[in-house]
Amino acid sequence: MSEDDSTVRLPGRRPESSRYPDDLPDQGFGYGGDYPSDDPTFDPGYATPESDRTLTLPGQTPPGALLTPPPPPANDRLLVHVVWELLLVVLVAALAVFCWRVEPAMFHSVGLRLIAVQAAALGLLAMAVSVSLRAGAPNLAVGAFAAVAGLLFARAYEHNLPVALIPGLGVALVAGLALGVVVALLHVPGWAASLVALCGGLVATTLIGHGSMVTVADGAPDPRRWAYVWFIAVAATSVLAGVFGLVRPLRRAIGAFRPVADPAERRGIGAALMVVLALTVSGGLAGLSGVLSAVQLRTAGGPGGMLPQLLLALGAVLVGGVSAYGRRGGVFGTMLGVLALVLAVQFGTMRGWSGPATTFGVAGGAIVLGLVVTRLVEWGGRRRENARMLGV
Repeated sequence: MSEDDSTVRLPGRRPESSRYPDDLPDQGFGYGGDYPSDDPTFDPGYATPESDRTLTLPGQTPPGALLTPPPPPANDRLLVHVVWELLLVVLVAALAVFCWRVEPAMFHSVGLRLIAVQAAALGLLAMAVSVSLRAGAPNLAVGAFAAVAGLLFARAYEHNLPVALIPGLGVALVAGLALGVVVALLHVPGWAASLVALCGGLVATTLIGHGSMVTVADGAPDPRRWAYVWFIAVAATSVLAGVFGLVRPLRRAIGAFRPVADPAERRGIGAALMVVLALTVSGGLAGLSGVLSAVQLRTAGGPGGMLPQLLLALGAVLVGGVSAYGRRGGVFGTMLGVLALVLAVQFGTMRGWSGPATTFGVAGGAIVLGLVVTRLVEWGGRRRENARMLGV
């Protein structure tokens, strides 16, 4: 093969004049002095179009192509929460009737006030779990915050309620703030960072109480006198928080820290500030719950109550309809879950069952049921694709 035959001629390029003789007749293949008239690429003035110069692989969008924006995220449907909360009302009512038939003493004046105070204390702790869960940073140290706050209140109380509240609530708020700062700065999962706070709470209760229970001094106000006020106030706060959670901009702002694609990718300064605020509020609610429990029980201290209280609060939140992913939540569900768990635990106490076995059994069963509820609200709360296409 000659040197001339080994040369590849590209479309749009004129061969050198010495390559082929000009006296050969034109046969339509580019020999001779003229180029085929029916092929524009043989025109010396031909320029390769921009689209022909770009190699586009399958699945890629050519440069300059108009991109169709993705459809907006579908709205959550509240029907599943409404249905589940109606079922919860029926379940709580049935449980109350059963307890009243078997143990009528539970609903006498003293027993009913005790249930109201316990529901208020557990409701505060459940709200502490819920706000951190909705913010995408579950706080597993709420039981520790409550125990330390109650212990500090019992130590500081000397017939001066405001002064005694400062150490307990102050430490709980500062601990929640510190936890939020760690989670925001390091951008780590809230549950992992809160385990460190849980260990710190165990150490603090041991050092402050020297491993023993601390009795609240005489003269401390009895919350059972205002039991119904406490319960109504906590229930109203929980419902109001649930209503605020229905507002889309507020709900998205609170959950801005939740991961979308890459969990390790930072979500921005706004998300960091929101998670700090959420964990601070969570710590304050847990501290108030611990103080209320200490005043009601007249004792505080010991690490034994940290885990049971955490599990009960988590079970109440999940049973109430707050998704374990933190994306969805109802309005009345949390307090309904709290009432169900308080009734179950109090019934076991009245029957003389083992305290730890009853508490852990009720909490474990509630968490299992709550995980099923999470799948239910995630499945039913998301708009179906065909409904989105129909615009309903």
